[in-house]
Amino acid sequence: METRIANFQLVESLLLGLVAERRRQPQDDLISYLLDTTLSLPGVPPRPLTDEEIVTHAKLIMVAGGGTSWRQIGITLFALLTHPEQLEQVKADRSLMDAAIEEGLRRDPTAPYHYRLVLEDVDFYGHRIKAGSALELGLGPANRDPARWTNPDAYDIHRPPLTNMAFGLGTHRCLGMNVARVEIGTGINALLDAFPKLRLDPAAPAPFLTGGLEQRGVSGLPVLLK
Repeated sequence: METRIANFQLVESLLLGLVAERRRQPQDDLISYLLDTTLSLPGVPPRPLTDEEIVTHAKLIMVAGGGTSWRQIGITLFALLTHPEQLEQVKADRSLMDAAIEEGLRRDPTAPYHYRLVLEDVDFYGHRIKAGSALELGLGPANRDPARWTNPDAYDIHRPPLTNMAFGLGTHRCLGMNVARVEIGTGINALLDAFPKLRLDPAAPAPFLTGGLEQRGVSGLPVLLK
C-alpha cells in the first residue's frame, strides 16, 4: 500500500509540475490545450479548468486506452479462433484485419454500458427525464440492434461497414480509439506472424466472456502454437 501511495504521489507531482511548466511556456500538446480550455456548465459562469481538473483528465488519458486495447485484443482473437474459416481468411488477407477488429468491437465491446448524470429536465422520445437522474446507456445492446444489422449476434467480418457504438459517438467519442485500433491490429498481426498455426486448445476449458457490464474481457485463451 505504501508503494502505491508513493507512486500516486509521484505521478501527481510530475503532472502538476508539467501543468506549471506549460502555463509558463505553452506547447502543442494536451496540457497546453486544456490550460486554454473554458469549462461551461449550466447555471455556472464559464471558467478555466483548475490544475486539479487538468491533472485528473491527464491521468485518465494515461490509463484509459490500455484496458480497452488488451481486453479487445482478447475479444477479437476469441472471435477469430472460434470462427476458424474467418481466421484463415484474415491470415491470407491481412487487409481484413480492420474488419475483424471492428466486428469484434460491434459484437462484444469491452465497455458495453456507460452512465451519465442528467443536468437538466429533458424530453427524450416521449419520455420525461428529470435533472439529477442517472442514465444507464446500453451501447452493447445498440450494437446488436436487428433494425441496423442482419443476424446481429453472429460474428461476420464481411458485414457492410456501419458505424457502431463501441467507442461512443458525438461529443463523447473515445479519445484513444484510433490508437486502440492500431494496437489491437499490431498485436494480433504479430501473433499470427509468429504462430501461424495458432488455435484454441481443445483439451482446455472453453473460454468465455467475463467481467460484468463495464470492463468485459475473455476469461483466458488457452491455445496451441504448433
